[in-house]
This record gives sequence, C-alpha cells and structure tokens, in this order.
Amino acid sequence: MDNIRGIKIPEKDKKVLLEYIFKPDADGMTRFQKDWSKSVKNLLESAYFTMKGDTLLKAAKSEGSNNAISRFKNSLSKTGVSRKTKKQEISNEDTTLWSSFARQLRVD
Repeated sequence: MDNIRGIKIPEKDKKVLLEYIFKPDADGMTRFQKDWSKSVKNLLESAYFTMKGDTLLKAAKSEGSNNAISRFKNSLSKTGVSRKTKKQEISNEDTTLWSSFARQLRVD
C-alpha cells in the first residue's frame, strides 16, 4: 500500500510497520499487540476508527478547511479593507509614504 485512507506511507515506514504488526518478540507478542493491549482506550479508538474510517477523515478535512477559511476571513477583517468598497480605512498615524504605498498594494 502507498497510503492508508489517503495518508501517504513513506517507503522507510512500510517495512517498520509490517514488523510492528507481525513480527513477534521472544514472548510471542508483536509490539503492536503490546501497545494495543496497554489500555482500553486503544481498543475503543481502533474499533471506532475501523467502524467510521473514511467518514472521520472527511469530517476532519472539512473541519480543517472550515478553520482555515475562518482564519483567512478573520485576517482579512483585521486589515481594515471593506468588502463592499475595497478601500482600506486609514488611521491618522499611518500617513508615511511607504504606508500609503503598501496600503495601495493590499487594496488592489
């Protein structure tokens, strides 16, 4: 496999992953079995991800997109550029030539 549910697996991790899952130690258990059995939380998480799989990934991607859009809108609102007029509000202390030039670049 090159990816797991859209998450790329680097070549160097493929062999390590197979050994983690299938290669038993001296006690007959794999490292995965040992890690998995450490807590009930591992059982619940793996069962839930197995049950919901792609649905969870889609929800996470959607949430990430929504957060990115919200952060972008928030950063735009802080610039002082009006959506309707496309003009930036100018404060009295912001009157240098460089500030004026930079403001024009942001508005256009």
